[in-house]
Amino acid sequence: MNDFHDLSPLDFEELVRDLLQAHWSQRLESFGPGRDQGVDVRYMSGPHQIVVQAKHYARSGPAALVRAMRLECPKAIALVPSRYLLATSVSMTPVLKTKIVAAMPEVPLAEVDILGREDINNLLRLHPEVEQRHFKLWMASSAVLERIIHSGVYNRTAAELEIIRGMIPRFVQNQSVADAETLLADTGALIIAGAPGVGKTTLAQILLWRHAEQGWRIFVVDDVEEAMAVASEGERRLIFFDDFLGQVGLSADHVRGLDARLPPLLSRVAAQKDIRFILTTRDYVLAQAKMLSARLSAAKGVRSYVLNVGAYTREAKARILYNHIHFSGLTETQKGAILEDGFYLAMIDHKNFNPRLIEMLTRLEYLALDERPTRELIQHALDNPHELWDRPYRQHMSEDARTVLLAMAINGAFVGITLLKDSFVRVAMALGNTLRPSEIEARFRAAYQEIEGSALSLLNNLVHFTNPGLRDYLRSVIQVDRLMPHIVPCIETASELSECFAIFRAHRGDWKGSTPVWTAALDRVHNGGWAQRFTYLELSLDLCDEFRDQGLIDRMLAALVAIEQQGVDEEEVRDICSLLERSAMTLLPTEVETRVRSVATEAAATMLEKKAMCLPLEDIESMDEALFTHGNDQERAAIAVQSAMWTFTRSVDSDLEAITTLDDLDVFERSVLALMERRGFPADTVKRDIRWRREALEEHEPRHDPEEGYRGGGVTSHRNMSDAEIRSMFGGLRGC
Repeated sequence: MNDFHDLSPLDFEELVRDLLQAHWSQRLESFGPGRDQGVDVRYMSGPHQIVVQAKHYARSGPAALVRAMRLECPKAIALVPSRYLLATSVSMTPVLKTKIVAAMPEVPLAEVDILGREDINNLLRLHPEVEQRHFKLWMASSAVLERIIHSGVYNRTAAELEIIRGMIPRFVQNQSVADAETLLADTGALIIAGAPGVGKTTLAQILLWRHAEQGWRIFVVDDVEEAMAVASEGERRLIFFDDFLGQVGLSADHVRGLDARLPPLLSRVAAQKDIRFILTTRDYVLAQAKMLSARLSAAKGVRSYVLNVGAYTREAKARILYNHIHFSGLTETQKGAILEDGFYLAMIDHKNFNPRLIEMLTRLEYLALDERPTRELIQHALDNPHELWDRPYRQHMSEDARTVLLAMAINGAFVGITLLKDSFVRVAMALGNTLRPSEIEARFRAAYQEIEGSALSLLNNLVHFTNPGLRDYLRSVIQVDRLMPHIVPCIETASELSECFAIFRAHRGDWKGSTPVWTAALDRVHNGGWAQRFTYLELSLDLCDEFRDQGLIDRMLAALVAIEQQGVDEEEVRDICSLLERSAMTLLPTEVETRVRSVATEAAATMLEKKAMCLPLEDIESMDEALFTHGNDQERAAIAVQSAMWTFTRSVDSDLEAITTLDDLDVFERSVLALMERRGFPADTVKRDIRWRREALEEHEPRHDPEEGYRGGGVTSHRNMSDAEIRSMFGGLRGC
């Protein structure tokens, strides 16, 4: 049963209106919350007037509801309704209904016309189409949460879903959701672009959650290779890649890599209706990438949706601010500073309004970082959004808290709390701070607690930024304050080296650093066992491309020899494919590039010959594509793929037995026959086995409608509200 805690009073009133409209099959008038003169919803037929009052008192409780209805009584009498209904999120009992009726003498309110939580849930069961339109209901329901928890998502994805769960109550459904759904349904792939803070990631997260509720398996990835690895048939999968073109700045190496890897992935997604791919990026970065890459500009199988703050109507902005205030932990004094004298109107109409800024300015923990009066702080942040974090960071945080943030900035989007503490110690020492061993635990804990909630949050033992803009700001701090020469010498982990090198490449004019400094960092990562062999090799290649240093080249070649001698396991398909692609794009001397490509080609070919029995079809496809696109021995590649296909076809019966739907069989058939045709492999036996499996499935399964794979939702129509309408809406926030 839904308790409606994730709905604002405005959401609840609209739910009540839509349920009664569906149940009575009549259009009802609705009025804004706040000073509504006792009418939320009304139906008029000739002289008869039915008045509906909605009271979202799930948190306030029965006693508060009775008091509120006693205060409503004079207004209800003045309306002279022929019938009066009360709809409330409070759970009802016969005694409570009697008390409510007694609180409203002379009002035509019958106990049967008091709809409590149980009654509203019953109406939702009778009218499921209404629940679909009000998706915050089912997105936050316990049944949905249970389904997602047990759906197989894990690690980073589980953390991502929990973050989304926390932001659902504040989300305002708007036209961007319907637009994005339509575009995603067209081709299966969607790039959401927009300015920082406009709501790109939030829109993507809402789409992610809606798919998860409907049984799609969710994968949150950090690179195209990882996306390629999970873009396989057999189940409905949604892949999410946030800021796929980078947050710091556009790297030519990055664009060159995407130029080779993204189009094939998009082609795969377009060919498989059970795979969907959502990417986000900043609009100006996407435009720059398209200028640098003809293939990205002309990529087929993907649609771009540019989300612009100008697309938010005045009502949408008002609802965003309303929800953030309602679900905030702000004190009454802080709320009053926003609500008094219509200051919220100035916030809504401010040229720098965006959802991320509003989220921070209604966060109790953030406001607590600054001693200025609430309204002064908010006004300054709106006027100078680039300074959102500058004053708290430089004037109000302790030195240890700042050090924790710097340590977080060089560790990526998510990091374990123990690894963050280790980074904190090393960064503190590198910046010249005295830190005795006996103090480490207490000082780290105190520093983390100082900024917990305002800057960082802990979820499933993973620390993450509460606001992506803070990560951008800290990267700029590292550059502006010239901290890179101090931080690089303390690097010990692969993630630290990767993040620092990304910052360096985005601002290479500020500090190039001596080659030995980066080489020493790479050695610490290697000697400390902080990097898997392919991760270390990729880092080595990045540094070699940048510095063209023989010492770095020697280290990279030594790592290559280890792979040559030890071979590749079936768990490393993505890694060897990535190495093949990377080797074809290196800027190293020709003889070194040839050596890298030769080793990668032979390692991939050998794995295909020896491990094909353990590889699923999608892995064989990935390696086939990588070998023929990026390898340097086509004859060797052909022999290896032929061998793998012989092995695969001998055991195809077991693969077919694992397929339980006709749709999945269609996908499998297209993939395997396309690969066989491409490589000239005889397919008669496989076609026969597929036909037999199809006949077996057709006896038990009706053909699935291809349009049933994903269920879109409705959208609330938003308009440009007047000041009076917004004042009425916000009037309901006082004392909530």
